[in-house]
Order: sequence, then structure tokens, then C-alpha cells
Amino acid sequence: MVVAVLLARHSLTPPPTPSHFAFGHGPDVVIVHGLGSTAEHWLPTARRLARNHRVTLVHLPGHGLAEMPQPFTLEQAAAALDRALAETASGPVILVGHSLGGLVAAQEALTHPERVRGLLLVETALRPQVSAKDLPALTRMLDENYDQVLRDAYMAMGRDSAQGQQLYAEAARMDPAVLKPWIRLAWVADLSGQMRKLQPRLLAVLAPHSWSVEESWIQASEALGYSQVPRARGIRMEGCGHFIMIDRPEQLAEVIARFAANPEGEVIADR
Repeated sequence: MVVAVLLARHSLTPPPTPSHFAFGHGPDVVIVHGLGSTAEHWLPTARRLARNHRVTLVHLPGHGLAEMPQPFTLEQAAAALDRALAETASGPVILVGHSLGGLVAAQEALTHPERVRGLLLVETALRPQVSAKDLPALTRMLDENYDQVLRDAYMAMGRDSAQGQQLYAEAARMDPAVLKPWIRLAWVADLSGQMRKLQPRLLAVLAPHSWSVEESWIQASEALGYSQVPRARGIRMEGCGHFIMIDRPEQLAEVIARFAANPEGEVIADR
């Protein structure tokens, strides 16, 4: 175990830099897409932001041209993102992450707060959303019936069954050797206890299936792992599924732009 830890901390090769591309002019907004997704899903939102911001779209490791870091850990994925920030931004950025991309963004903000002016997480859970007692059965199912696990996950994330099927089809084209480690990470990674140390201001943008109308923000923030974040704020975007950037790109761009203008201030949006 000690040897494995040392190897993870002192890999002989540096973490690879995710592929990324930037456009627009103004304050830096950097966006990291989620698992099985693509930077292209963010283009409608990014084009609106690019009118007044320099927008950088970063591929999650294992997606697009971005390699998977070896060994694969959340910390290594965040280190790869850090290299992208160092290359693309001249100062602190508004860092936006969707789903597991948000988990990587949160780890980066914890590790390198000097690079992040504000952290906006879209449909990101900072603690596992499966119970420890269910984990062994889920792990076996992932190994024995990967396609069913993938289908169930993306059908649940879709705004409706048609979108869920489309999202599943896109993810199914990816190499299972890439997606499986990310899925396992999603089931065990927990940043909720560390978030009390977060320095940049955080805004969580959530869909109704993550923050239901019956729940208060206090209840939702506890369930999703935001309760220890200093002065965390949350907004609920109605009429959308897990992929808010697909369902409500214009409204999401407005929320990001308001947050970028003043991370400390109020953000007006659907509740």
C-alpha cells in the first residue's frame, strides 16, 4: 500500500494536459465538460459568453484528444487541468465544471486557489450519491454488465427519454477503459469534507432532479456535499435535465456572466 501511494505521488511522467481551445475577448471563463460529454455540448453557451469573455473549453481527461493521466486519480486529473490553466490564462479565472468535470474543477480550486477567481459547478455532486452498502453490487454490475449501467445512467440524466437515448449513444461510442475508471471515481470521490477550505466563492447551478422543488437549499446542499462550503450559493434552473448547457444554454450563459462580473454578489435566476 505504501509503495502504491508513493508511486501515485511521484509518477515518473507528468500529468498530460487536456486538449483545449479558446475564443472571444475579455475576462477568462474556463469550462470543463462532464463524463461522456464533449466540449461541443457547451458551444451554444460558450458562444454567448464569448461576446464579452475569453472562453476556454477544456476536454476532460480521456475525452477528445486529452489523454488519461496515469495513474488515474482525481488529483492527477486536476493537475492536468492546472497545466491547461497555466497555458491558457494570464490570471485567475472563472472556472466552470459540469458533473464530474465540476469535481475536477473543485479539486483544482482547492489545490490552486490562486488560479480561480470564482467556481461555478453545474450539476456536480461533491460527495458520492450511492451508498457504501450498494457499492460492491454496483461495481460487480459495472464489470459484468457495463452497457446496462451506462444506459441506465444516461437515461436518468436526460431531460426526457429521447435525449437520454441520444446521450447514451454518444457515451457508448467511447472506450469503456476510459469511462469505467471515471464511473468508479464518481462512486467513491468525496470532497465535501475538504470544501470548508475553499477560498474562491462557489455557485452551484442545479436541475430539479438534483434539487427538487420540495427541498430547501440547506437540504440539497447537505445531500450534494456543499454544506461546508463558505458562503456557498445555489440556484435551480427549471425545465431542464442534467445537461443544463444543452437544455437552457442562453439562461446558463446569463448566470455565468453575472457570476463572472461579481462572484461575491447575487445571481438572479430561476429558483
